[in-house]
Amino acid sequence: MERVARGAALPGSFIPSESAVKRLAAWRRELGNPLNWCNADKALLVAVVVLPLAVWHVGLQYYYLGHPEAAPYIDVEFIRRTIWLQVFIWIGGWAAIAAAALLLRRRYGDSRFFGIASIQLFSIVAPLLSYALGHYTTNYLGAAGMTAAIIAFLLFEHRDVYVGIAVFVGIFVATVAAEQTGLIPYAPLLRGSPVIDHHLHPSWLLGLGQLTGVIVIAGIVVILYIVLQWRDRETKLAHLSDQLARANEVISRYIAAQVAEQIRAGNLDVVKGHARRKLTLVFSDIKGFSEIADEVEPEELSEILNEYLAEMTRIAEAYGATLDKFMGDALMTFFGAPVATDDRDHALRAVRMAQEMQSRVVELQGQWRRAGIERTFEVRIGINTGVASVGTFGAKQRMDYTAIGRQVNLASRLQVACEPGRILLSQPTWLLIHDAIRCVPKGEIEVKGMHHPVTVYEVDEPFSSPRTTLDECADVSRRTA
Repeated sequence: MERVARGAALPGSFIPSESAVKRLAAWRRELGNPLNWCNADKALLVAVVVLPLAVWHVGLQYYYLGHPEAAPYIDVEFIRRTIWLQVFIWIGGWAAIAAAALLLRRRYGDSRFFGIASIQLFSIVAPLLSYALGHYTTNYLGAAGMTAAIIAFLLFEHRDVYVGIAVFVGIFVATVAAEQTGLIPYAPLLRGSPVIDHHLHPSWLLGLGQLTGVIVIAGIVVILYIVLQWRDRETKLAHLSDQLARANEVISRYIAAQVAEQIRAGNLDVVKGHARRKLTLVFSDIKGFSEIADEVEPEELSEILNEYLAEMTRIAEAYGATLDKFMGDALMTFFGAPVATDDRDHALRAVRMAQEMQSRVVELQGQWRRAGIERTFEVRIGINTGVASVGTFGAKQRMDYTAIGRQVNLASRLQVACEPGRILLSQPTWLLIHDAIRCVPKGEIEVKGMHHPVTVYEVDEPFSSPRTTLDECADVSRRTA
């Protein structure tokens, strides 16, 4: 029992030893997956399988030349006329493919020539051999044709296989038609039936008839190995796909959703360098957050901040904003990159988003008060439209997709100058949305970094929609354009 438990096989059993299983697994790993082989190696595999069968087939006929009594139903004269042609084409052809694959695999391993040569050699010779035995009196045609077609579809270019099938079927149809019209005899390799007095001649079982069974078995073994390797590859790909999906989900939390979507779609240009684009930029933060942090316990503050940022992020994504970064309690978003529509639409969505953010902050404030937090939370939002440099910035080891420039700084300064609970716009943004959203002028303000005063406007329209979607913003943009 101890020997069995350790993997040793009992006498007469078919249980492989543990070492044999390990050797087989190592051999499979070293051999690799035929689906991943180059065309030369695939052709070599086919030649290694078919060449022994070809030698067997021709060798049997050569034996019958010297021993006609061994198979009295065989037409020896037909063999004598075709034996060397079979040796040259059938055996020589596969030997040539095997030699070419071995010699040229390093330089021309991926050439389609190997697949085409293998398919065409089989497609020409196999139906002729089937004709010699009789298409409708032996199962050679079905066994060889079906097995070869499955292997070819698994290993080689499908368009090359279709051509091979067309040649195979064409020869089959031509030989049947020629035989039916009396141009050629039926089953010229046979001069009689291998069935004598209702009994199958033993030589048929040991010779040409048995060859058909061997072809089927060999084909099944090759197909099974390829399919098992295929399933193994699909399992690994499915596992890798799950890993990539989980990784994408995690990565999407650290970069803007629009950027992640563009990368997943294969648009890698979005992360190559940067460009000047007209953006509508939105900055928001909580007034007096540092003082709030001193009054609220860290755990409670973290819970409030996470809930606030989660809600602001959800609203930003609903309006199609590119979420640039969190800066403590501050949030930077922009419209116009990496996906852009038009300047008016960008500005409309930015202001509508800001209105919903202010509305949601009021709702959150009520929730926090009911939870026992009396401190007032008020948010300031500044919006500016202008040309900025947007793209990837940083080092090779760590890159950020962000926007920089004077217009970005202006949006940040507007947020600082904004009254708590309000939304402050620059004149370029106001010009794009004033006929759709009511605003009031707030005069000019001095802004650090700007050489002249900046004209600003304050949104004077409460957020009244239960949810203004991205499509609704676009509809407003089209109606008022």
